[in-house]
Amino acid sequence: MYAAAAMIEVVAFGCRGTLVDWAGAIEAVAYEMARRNGESPLDRGGMLRRRVEALAVGHGLAHGFEQLARERRYRVGTDGDERLAAAVALARPLPGTREAVALALGSGRRVLAVSRGEQSEALSLFGGVFEEVVTHPTEIDADPDSILLVSSARWRRAEVRCAGMHAVAPRALAQALATYSVPATLSVP
Repeated sequence: MYAAAAMIEVVAFGCRGTLVDWAGAIEAVAYEMARRNGESPLDRGGMLRRRVEALAVGHGLAHGFEQLARERRYRVGTDGDERLAAAVALARPLPGTREAVALALGSGRRVLAVSRGEQSEALSLFGGVFEEVVTHPTEIDADPDSILLVSSARWRRAEVRCAGMHAVAPRALAQALATYSVPATLSVP
């Protein structure tokens, strides 16, 4: 599973679904939109969240919220930027993520986040610990073999492995950090 000779210099965390509970935030905002427009979804917004996400592909969540409002003929609370801001305000770290980020920081490696631009605001929940935020793992300025991506999404882990990077689920981070070599650092007088 882990290549003993590999030297990991960068630990990159996926944002959505790995660090931050976006699903819960989007559901809450979509549910409130529906309630303000006379609907009462029995699933507390789950179906509406999936629709917002589908409509957002390639355009962003603000667009997804606006398109949902158009489709359902909502009249109240339809501004996509306001709905996105509400979702960002409601986003919360997933259980165990603060500890995982602290573990990566303690390993002496660079720690980055992978997040679409609209979602990077939610990373402020972690206190600015990420050296950089990129929109896709291939944008990381490092040799692909020196990058370890931490993601809950199986498809994302497979994608980056095809690009020559290493990837683990959050629950396997401690084992991976213990297995991969740490780059030697030189002190400069």
